[in-house]
Amino acid sequence: MNVFVIPSWYPSEQYPSTGIFFREQSRLLATHRPNWNVGISLWGSHEPKLWLKAYAPLGGFIKYNSKPPIRKYENQLEYNCVEFFTPAFTWTRKFRNGNIRGIIAANRQNFERFTTHFGRPDVIHAHVSYPAGAIARALSEAYQVPYVITEHMSPFPMASFKKDIQKTVLPPLRAAGQVLAVSQALIKRLSEFGVRADRISNFLDDRFFTPGSAQTGRFTLVAVGRLEAQKNYEALLESIAHVQKTGVDFALKVIGTGSREKHLRNQCSQLHLDGNVEWLGECNQNEVRQALRSANLMVNTSRHENQPVAILEAMACGVPVLTFDWDGADELVFGDAGEVLPSDPILLAEKVKSLAQKNPYDPQKVRATFEDHFGTVAQVQKLEQYYQRLLE
Repeated sequence: MNVFVIPSWYPSEQYPSTGIFFREQSRLLATHRPNWNVGISLWGSHEPKLWLKAYAPLGGFIKYNSKPPIRKYENQLEYNCVEFFTPAFTWTRKFRNGNIRGIIAANRQNFERFTTHFGRPDVIHAHVSYPAGAIARALSEAYQVPYVITEHMSPFPMASFKKDIQKTVLPPLRAAGQVLAVSQALIKRLSEFGVRADRISNFLDDRFFTPGSAQTGRFTLVAVGRLEAQKNYEALLESIAHVQKTGVDFALKVIGTGSREKHLRNQCSQLHLDGNVEWLGECNQNEVRQALRSANLMVNTSRHENQPVAILEAMACGVPVLTFDWDGADELVFGDAGEVLPSDPILLAEKVKSLAQKNPYDPQKVRATFEDHFGTVAQVQKLEQYYQRLLE
């Protein structure tokens, strides 16, 4: 089978962790199905060199009428998995729909290059309804190839799409041959817009993310995610400040960067937590795995999510999770893998203190919960079934 994947966002040199799970899932699909061919279609969604800024129209005009600063390329991730990149400028959707026509044209070139290498795609798989879903719809109409959308948007719709959802987000969802969503909560939300979806879990390299040796010494927490308002790190810092006052000896490792980093570091200092908190910044997969294996507990204080891959990675490493209660949290964290708590920093602090004194979670049981419900082999099989159903 030939699968042409279109991710709405993707890692770049400046944003190395953005959409990294789209790349990893495409690579894993190729490794678990060695007789398939997987292409990933890229245009530079998170390449700042290709962004034209509304507040600098003259510079943008000159840039647009010049050669793109990044050339086409192909990058082989596996023998049967290749990234196809054709640059396209991006700007605000308020002007000519953010160059969606140019972006579709770039993806069309990628589609034809994939066809030259591997033959005609059997399925187009878009991740997120816009822009990837809109691109997939256009390619599907042009080449008569069916398309699937996996929706990951959180919240749905994102604030930036609320005014034009009927124009941007909903048409590709309603025209898709198959819509998938990563949580029952998201499936329910999509149904409110007349979109029927089936469930699929995010998947990861569960032969790489595995439990390490038992942890001793200082009780260690880990938090993974962009330092943005959605992740609500202010509540996490407030919570661990209460833990510190109880005399518990602990450390918190924070993985991620973002626009609120300076603010959060200042809050950390004001709460006298500098001796407890370590800001690790952007981390590669080896560093993430090392941090998870050295932790006793993952904490998540997000305001909203769908199915964070970081929580799956923690569970695969045998690390239990405490998370605030966002829509779909109880579908992901349950039983031997952790607990969903009301979004209250004080309650979180009390739970962390209790676990620091006596941690009942068994890493092997956490891992078993992951394997039973989110294992990669089962998710790839499920995805293949959805593809086959689409092609019948």
